[in-house]
Amino acid sequence: MEYTRLNPVIRSVSLYEKINRTDECVGYDCRVIYIVSGELTAVVGGEKLGHLAPGNLLYIPAGVPYKLKSKYLRAVVVTFDPYDDYTEQTERLLPVALADYNEALCHKKGIEGPLGKHILLPDMEAERDLFLRISNIFTSAEGHYRAQISAMFKLVLLKIIEASDENSLPTHMVEELDNYIRANVSDEISNTEIGAIFGYHPFYVSRMLKERKGMTLRQYIIAYRLKNAKRMLELSDKSAAEIAEECGFTDASYFAKTFKSAFGITPKEYRNSFKEDFI
Repeated sequence: MEYTRLNPVIRSVSLYEKINRTDECVGYDCRVIYIVSGELTAVVGGEKLGHLAPGNLLYIPAGVPYKLKSKYLRAVVVTFDPYDDYTEQTERLLPVALADYNEALCHKKGIEGPLGKHILLPDMEAERDLFLRISNIFTSAEGHYRAQISAMFKLVLLKIIEASDENSLPTHMVEELDNYIRANVSDEISNTEIGAIFGYHPFYVSRMLKERKGMTLRQYIIAYRLKNAKRMLELSDKSAAEIAEECGFTDASYFAKTFKSAFGITPKEYRNSFKEDFI
């Protein structure tokens, strides 16, 4: 998905007190529903999402059937296209009953990746004021209000994508992982421990690191330890056994074997070659 192409065309922003679409309907453009207060029951694409609570955000792509029901509710609903491929259509596109849906009229061109499926985010309480501000700006209709809302809403879409993209490990997660490994390099670090600390399944962390760094979690930890060992071989007179222990290797022989497998020479040969280069 080309995130740089994101340029949301805002069609409408509405503050709903009640939503009842007990029969399946389909929108020709995308919509985001942000729950300010109360609750909403939703079925999207045939999947029962249960009760949405305050601070929950629901994204529904164009062309995906949905049913919504509420009794006590206050929600901001934004209808839009993620890209400016349909700039000739600026007015709100009303959803239609599933039986009346015409796929040829649907604005789903280029919508793929994370935005190609519905997304429910439960922890978006921090966005409450932003959504209420977007609603107020749209209601005032002053100046270049659509362009202003588009810029604000683009940030919302990027947060939705980062929080839901199965092929992306958040940047902050990689930074925190680096800091954790650095602080605990001499200790045994297990995949299960990493998953528990950062709130991700260890297989997920490993798979995402493979996508971003080209290494599994175990390979990533070993690579960091080897990098640390090389610095110690260059800058200290500590023995290979001491360096192995401080860098988290079980013993000197395993350290030497792993080092040679990675760099083609033993720790002793590396230290000697480095000293020769330095002289």
